Amino acid sequence: MPTPRQDDLRTLVCIRPPGWVTPTSGPVLDLVAWVERAERLGFDGAFVGDRMLSEAVSQTGSVVYGASMLDVTVALATMAARTERILLGPLVLVFPYRHPVQLAKTFASLDAASGGRLVVGAGIGWNAREFDVLGIPMDGRGERFEEALSLVRRLWSGEPVSHDGPTWTFTDVQVVPPPVRPGGPPLWLASFSPGQRLDWTDELPPLAQRQLDRVGRLADGWVPLVYSASAKRRLAASTLASAWQLVLDSATRVGRDRQDLDFVFSDWCYVLEGDGAVERCQAALARFFDGSWEDALRTYTIGSREEVLEKVRAHTAGIDRVDAYVLTPLSDEIEQMDLLADLAQQLRAA
Repeated sequence: MPTPRQDDLRTLVCIRPPGWVTPTSGPVLDLVAWVERAERLGFDGAFVGDRMLSEAVSQTGSVVYGASMLDVTVALATMAARTERILLGPLVLVFPYRHPVQLAKTFASLDAASGGRLVVGAGIGWNAREFDVLGIPMDGRGERFEEALSLVRRLWSGEPVSHDGPTWTFTDVQVVPPPVRPGGPPLWLASFSPGQRLDWTDELPPLAQRQLDRVGRLADGWVPLVYSASAKRRLAASTLASAWQLVLDSATRVGRDRQDLDFVFSDWCYVLEGDGAVERCQAALARFFDGSWEDALRTYTIGSREEVLEKVRAHTAGIDRVDAYVLTPLSDEIEQMDLLADLAQQLRAA
């Protein structure tokens, strides 16, 4: 299946709205105006997050984010109706929350509605409370994810599918209409979570190695999380490079090569420009981030235009080629989108 980058050999620069919703404040972001502006500014894609409940909680019970987002499929349908060119997708869609037939039907429909512009960023999930509320065990979610991923791709063929597996069993199920592109939208797989410490320096832990092996075997692209909101730190650039090499090694073992995989650098950032920029950034962080200004500077990419660009380049210095960037402004100020559009040109040139 062609990856988005192979359809367009430029480095892609995409954007994702912050879109935070708290129990005491509704969404202040006009999503329609936002995505239309993103397309006018020349961004290559727009992605939205998948958050079920009003807060995100780690496996230890600590609150990682005290906010939620609009439903991901409603947001994507709205965005598809108001744009013509840019790629659209979830980042990251939690596969284990949905039945694979439901997943295949919903995202085949979204791909058709968007004219074949969908990219599906997928993950196994990490929010312990959401799993608990939905009555879905967290244990074994990696295996269920792989089973669902295989089923979704088969169902996207448009042909009848029968399956007798460890989690799901059905006979002659057909999803019509199929996606616009043969084989369906590209699937980017995520690794790591905001609830992990990401303080690895030497060998990555076994759980992370299993995640990276899955990416190399199954994904069209890899979207690693490079920050930990709970530990308030970032993944070391050298560790990111080592993890990417493990992905590539896994791909090689199953007969795939570098052209079968996109490396996607996703990050949250804020460009400090103009009077009161620090105060505006702090106010945005207060909506969802439980930490000091110093914590925020260790966690996210914050600085002047030059500093943000240099930090992004430094973090990806060990990667052979960045195929796509997905930048999420920490604030829904429209000026932040404009500033990131300026940075996009420099990232493409690099």
